[in-house]
Amino acid sequence: MMNDHNEHKKADMSEVEKWMEQFFLDPLTSYMDQLTFRIDLYETHTHIIVEALLPDVDPEDIDIVLEDYNMTIAAKKKNKESCSRKIELPFRVADKRVHAHFANGILEVWIDKYRSGNGKKRYIIISE
Repeated sequence: MMNDHNEHKKADMSEVEKWMEQFFLDPLTSYMDQLTFRIDLYETHTHIIVEALLPDVDPEDIDIVLEDYNMTIAAKKKNKESCSRKIELPFRVADKRVHAHFANGILEVWIDKYRSGNGKKRYIIISE
């Protein structure tokens, strides 16, 4: 039984690694980084971290919405220009535990690989 669980984890990790590679190799990702705001992805043993560079934005002007496989980050810059990015993940992000932190113009969204969320469309509260 333990081996089945470990094999399942390995399969999930491989899928996430492939997704991250495709994300960075997609020319549209680079274009959107320049057009709206830059997105970077990181992975730890327990989390996937989505980092958005939002230097001209106040934290109260950022919305993070999780729905099914998608995470949308929307922001209103100090000059009142709005921008957003939609990231399609290789798993139902709405089913995961997610928290966010904003400091010094950098938004970090932490997606827990193993702990569950409520599975419904929801907004994420940003801590400072």
